[in-house]
Amino acid sequence: MRVLPSSPDSPVSAQVWFAVLGAPAAWTAQFAIGYWTTELHCNPYQEHWDVALGTWTTVATAVAALVALGAGLTAMSLFRRTREVEESDAPPPGRIHFLATVGLAVTPLFLLLIAMTALGVLIHIPCGQS
Repeated sequence: MRVLPSSPDSPVSAQVWFAVLGAPAAWTAQFAIGYWTTELHCNPYQEHWDVALGTWTTVATAVAALVALGAGLTAMSLFRRTREVEESDAPPPGRIHFLATVGLAVTPLFLLLIAMTALGVLIHIPCGQS
């Protein structure tokens, strides 16, 4: 069994948190960018803002998807490094294995949310009354 550093300020700790929170943070940023670019695009009082909604959405989606994929690959790497550890083992390796499992479960869900958010921004009719 490979022993991982147990210090909270070790590089493994940053990797664990990126594996768990990278995909949700990427989706949150993409959602916020999509919301605000739509608001700028549709604001009748801000006509001097020339917001290319499709361009901003495409760039935000590509960056969010890359960050989420990076988080998933980090979770997979941590999971493989701790595959002989059980979640109920002593805190450092057991916790890393558990959080890597959480990262592996969360990443595909947020990748789907990233894709659905991009489609929602690109397909909807902007500036219409609900």
